[in-house]
Amino acid sequence: MNAIDLHCHTAASDGMLVPSELVARASEVGLRTIAVTDHDTVAAIPAALAAADQRGIEVIAGVEINTDVPNGEVHILGYFLNDGWRDAQLGALLSRIEQGRVVRARAMVERLTSLGVPVSFQQVRDMAGGEIIGRLHVARALVEAGYVATRREAFDRYIGRHGPAYAPRFKLTPTDACRAIVRAKGLPALAHPLGDVTDDVKGLTALEVRLAELCEAGLVGLEVYYPHHTAQMVDRLLALARRFGLIPTGGSDYHGPMPEKAELGSVYVPRKCLLRLRDSEVARRGSQPPPPER
Repeated sequence: MNAIDLHCHTAASDGMLVPSELVARASEVGLRTIAVTDHDTVAAIPAALAAADQRGIEVIAGVEINTDVPNGEVHILGYFLNDGWRDAQLGALLSRIEQGRVVRARAMVERLTSLGVPVSFQQVRDMAGGEIIGRLHVARALVEAGYVATRREAFDRYIGRHGPAYAPRFKLTPTDACRAIVRAKGLPALAHPLGDVTDDVKGLTALEVRLAELCEAGLVGLEVYYPHHTAQMVDRLLALARRFGLIPTGGSDYHGPMPEKAELGSVYVPRKCLLRLRDSEVARRGSQPPPPER
């Protein structure tokens, strides 16, 4: 039985469940350890930790920072932030990203209006529920307004990277994100390194170059176990992890009960991955090991 999920989102970013609901769901499906890794925010961590104490499971304080590279995005996970989630420099960076998201959402709303597909910025803000705004909230507003049938259609027709209403966001490099997480005494890991590739392993040469750069910036982990990764992808990513001395990580990238997203805990993550992350966290901090698992 799988007991670990190291990639989970809440309504603080683009998930559907509030932190207490996420923790409750984790308990229901038999998970013992989850990492809360919202996009560009640590707002859910206090509530998630409080709920975890009541449920008797472990919540790892984390984040997923969205960064840009030519012709795409790279997401950097941060694990074991612990008190680092209150780090002033990390907080300032996340605030800049959050403000950039607001500017971006307004720009997309304006472009949609010019395309004859008007949604209001207030609708988008309401979809975000007062939390950090993302493209998913714009997509939900388009669905609610009846312009598209699904969120995927919203991305494909309007707000995807090559869509007519797409707007760029605050730019941050993957190395900058790694260094910010390291400064906050966290452990950076490269998320879903093969993107949406599902037919065969592609882009391994480019990935090797990226890993070399990120390791110099403090990268510790590589997300090997992921919903879109085939057995062949897992094998090749494990080989890369060994080559670069990285810890394999993994998780469902859970966003809530969405038909197009994986279920919480549905991706098996070997316990040794968590143990290696803990060992690395202890070594980095020079602290005592955490208490035994409940």
